Amino acid sequence: MIGNSIIPMVFRALGYIAVWPALYALGVSVLLWWLFVSQFPDALSIGYLLLCAHSCYLLDRVKVSDKRHDPADFLALPVRTMLFVKWAKHIRRLIVVEFMCALIAGWLIHPLLTLIPILALSVVHLYAGRSASAHAPRLKDLPGIKAFIIASGHISLAFAVLIANHNDQLSNFTLPNILILISIWAIVAGDAALCDIDDHDADKIYQTKSLSVLLGQSHAWMISLALIIAGSIAMIISEPAAMSYSFVILMTVSTLLTQKNTNHRDFVDARLFPITIFAIWI
Repeated sequence: MIGNSIIPMVFRALGYIAVWPALYALGVSVLLWWLFVSQFPDALSIGYLLLCAHSCYLLDRVKVSDKRHDPADFLALPVRTMLFVKWAKHIRRLIVVEFMCALIAGWLIHPLLTLIPILALSVVHLYAGRSASAHAPRLKDLPGIKAFIIASGHISLAFAVLIANHNDQLSNFTLPNILILISIWAIVAGDAALCDIDDHDADKIYQTKSLSVLLGQSHAWMISLALIIAGSIAMIISEPAAMSYSFVILMTVSTLLTQKNTNHRDFVDARLFPITIFAIWI
């Protein structure tokens, strides 16, 4: 009984401190690196990725000031949002520290990577840097594109770090390379659309036109599954290896298990990295 209660509590707690979103970004990068160059990211690149992903997620939660808190967040994730609001000033200081560390790590990998943390945090601010308003929609409020913006951000970060480390190996971009990018982008977009199902009520009230709001929760779930399956098929076509088949099976089965979930977000964020590692090592 104790174990049954502690494990979900720890799992939620790690979500509260943004471990799962950062781990998801790492999972995207590990998957991309393995499919392109059959290597894992080095320690410095992993640190850089985690710093960028974690600081961006935190900025999305606490904004640049208390005046910009989003009431939709309070409705969608009340307990988590109250904790972020309570510690907002300290979290903003942490964002600054992580930003500076990301600049240093980026410079050590490749000088151009110092631009990524600046661009990433700027895009997050543009994407959702203020509260929702029906008269002035944010980037995330535009019809149907919320999940695809998130997918593009993840792919851009992962691919930038890959190019910085392996530009010599990727000088000749081939059709399989393009298919790999498309496959992972579709899978991440499907995962993002799954997470949006949790925000359906809040998004509907505050007019964030996610797929879940536009099409309904059940249809959004089916589109998420379709995106993940389509991305998986593209992955198998581009890289017909045992790793791809294992990854596809695990992602599809775990997505099917989410149909009746009440909390898609933490499960979706947490699953990609271990599934990727398992598929590589199996």
